[in-house]
Amino acid sequence: MITCKHFSTQFAIERARYAAARGASLLMLMPPYHSVSLNADAPSMLDRFGCIADAAKISILVLNALLSGVTLTMSFLVRLAREMPRFSCFNIEVPFAAAKPRTLTDAGGEAILGPFDGEEAITMMPDLDVGASGTIPGALLPDLLRPVIDHQTTGRRREAALPMEECCR
Repeated sequence: MITCKHFSTQFAIERARYAAARGASLLMLMPPYHSVSLNADAPSMLDRFGCIADAAKISILVLNALLSGVTLTMSFLVRLAREMPRFSCFNIEVPFAAAKPRTLTDAGGEAILGPFDGEEAITMMPDLDVGASGTIPGALLPDLLRPVIDHQTTGRRREAALPMEECCR
């Protein structure tokens, strides 16, 4: 997965093509960040994301984070997944994110393959409880997080908590 962001749609397209040509199988996109006072609207975002997806021809994960200054509503994310099949994964890094994975999968059905927890896995277990598919913690402790996800997703919540407790002793 390669993060492919730039406030210029053309630069983002070029970066997406470059990443795909070198073997990336997933791009992470977020709304263009201009400033807090200059935000894209939903039609502009659909157009922008569509252009990038058409250029890259690989799957795309949308980063829904406050950093961009653009609010991506759950209904927008569902619409994106239904109208543009390359968009089926979402990283939710917004306030009160814990309710959003279930909302997203309930509303989007099979169009949503992966709502992921963000926030460096701090809220990973509660997010897994409400339907997150995994976590995107940057480079933070993947060897410790994998067993937690494996236990959690197979119904062994008690065991899921043990690796983190053991590492923190």
